[in-house]
Amino acid sequence: MKINYSKIRQWILIVILCIVIIIPLYLNNVPAAFLLGSILAGIIFSLKNDNLSVPKPIFNLSQGILGCLTAEAITSNVLTDLISYWPLALIITVSTIVISMILGIFLVRFSSLSGTTAIWGIMPGGASVMVGICGDYGADPRLVALIQYCRVIFVVIMLAVFSHFFVTEFNTNIEPQTKYITAPSLNLLYTLAIAILGVSLTRLIKLPSGRVFIPMIIGASLQINGVMKLETPEWLLMICFCSIGLSVGLRFNLAVIKLAIRTLPAILLTIFIMLIFCYLQASLLSAYLDIDYLTCFLATSPGGLETSVIIALDTHSNLAIILPLQILRLFSVLIFGPIIANYISRKLQP
Repeated sequence: MKINYSKIRQWILIVILCIVIIIPLYLNNVPAAFLLGSILAGIIFSLKNDNLSVPKPIFNLSQGILGCLTAEAITSNVLTDLISYWPLALIITVSTIVISMILGIFLVRFSSLSGTTAIWGIMPGGASVMVGICGDYGADPRLVALIQYCRVIFVVIMLAVFSHFFVTEFNTNIEPQTKYITAPSLNLLYTLAIAILGVSLTRLIKLPSGRVFIPMIIGASLQINGVMKLETPEWLLMICFCSIGLSVGLRFNLAVIKLAIRTLPAILLTIFIMLIFCYLQASLLSAYLDIDYLTCFLATSPGGLETSVIIALDTHSNLAIILPLQILRLFSVLIFGPIIANYISRKLQP
């Protein structure tokens, strides 16, 4: 077997570039630093090297690990909390999907984006998940990543402002509990087995977003019933986010960048409308449950599960309210997103 030294050198260079970009983002507490940094590294590298791509098995397994990461947050307490105010949760979830569909139609009408790309780009729930699965449905992951992470940046800025006005106490003595290097455990092996099994089952079971959804269902079911506890250590998530980020970034070229620049005004307008809509949802939730506004905005925030949880932990917001709504919306988007994207593509595309 002949060793391709040229490709090995390219991978070494891109790994170094990823590290150089990711470290400043991470040290400055930028949400999803590993995903954003690797996307940027892939874009820079792809402008002069268009023959490199992430192997498909690694990309598929990364999707399965994303499913396990989401399932890790699903416990019986989360489901119990959700049942206590399910009518309002259902209204918020359905209305978010409806406004996403309307904004997706707007993007198709007033930009050169396809229906599937517009819908997956505007759908809230989890930027890394949306970017990771959108390619399966004919969307352009490069432009979906552009829309999703423009929105994440705006949400983070908005939440930073809200945190300043709505949070009065911060415990600055709390030490970070993240352990980047952990000893291998049975839970970690079980989690990897579930991710591999879930991805493999997608060949037999055709479900929307199956490589994320099937591991999520299996992992959540086993964890809720006390069979096992899912474990996704930081180093595994780093690899997962970087592989998805590189798979997106390496697909960019000058033509795509020019298209992104032309569509940016319409994208920014839809992000602004989505933020205003979620602001109104949070006001309704705060009045109905009589809890603090920041918790409610984190629960309805279009920045996604990961971003909301990170900021909730920093501001000591109520995760019992935030997690159920974010998870319900993510499940709903995974189920109905492909259906909506296909419908809009058939109806609006010439």
